Amino acid sequence: MSIETFDLGNVQIEAIINGTGEIIILIAAGGQDASSFNDFTPLLNKAGYKTVAINRRGFGGSKGSLEDLTLHDLANDIAGVIQMLGGNAVHVLGWAFGNRVARCLAEDHPHLVKTVILLAAGGQVPPEPETSKKIAILGNPNSSSEERLEALRFWLFSPSTDIETVIQVFRGRKTWPKAQQAHNKASQATPLKEWCNGGQAPILVIQGLDDKAAVPENGNILKREYSERVKLVDIENAGHFMIYEQPKEVAQEILSFLSNF
Repeated sequence: MSIETFDLGNVQIEAIINGTGEIIILIAAGGQDASSFNDFTPLLNKAGYKTVAINRRGFGGSKGSLEDLTLHDLANDIAGVIQMLGGNAVHVLGWAFGNRVARCLAEDHPHLVKTVILLAAGGQVPPEPETSKKIAILGNPNSSSEERLEALRFWLFSPSTDIETVIQVFRGRKTWPKAQQAHNKASQATPLKEWCNGGQAPILVIQGLDDKAAVPENGNILKREYSERVKLVDIENAGHFMIYEQPKEVAQEILSFLSNF
């Protein structure tokens, strides 16, 4: 493993790099940094792929202005990294919030994107009201640690996932609230039509059937609208954080898809 920083001028983007072979760029979920892929990327490295897990600006060691951003700015950061890696088209994986950046990248820089892999492809269909109520528990300073833990489990995991897995995932995890808030605003500032198509690249959508944050109808819409270039895979007993719940199955679906390119 190596940690490299790509100097793009006004922005410096840090990435965790593993393996050799064809490049897969990985873009993490909203509040997560690149290290959230650490247990998952070896499954791709063993199959002969080089993984480049990105810290979006403001996360980890990545630096850059957080003012007045759009998804286009975040996509441009990653395009700059790809250019510095040689400028050849690469596979791009976006998980949760990262799926929005991945699709925007493919829309804005189609020559740099070979395929798009979306895990938890939210953005078009909002969560159910009950999910929003659970999320509110996390923002309530009077909520107990037990209430917060159960809310996280409800929001991000399948009911079949044991509470110990939830605890393990979040134990010692750093948070980047300022960057997360800025990136959420970036998404809100970017019209859906400017990123949701994901360019013209082939797309793999993997969604957990128990995902309450990016409900499965999001992936169903993509499949209906772009049936010829979208492959849709439903994973049972998996929620928004599927890479921790069903890592081997998710990786196998990715590798099967990539074997066609």
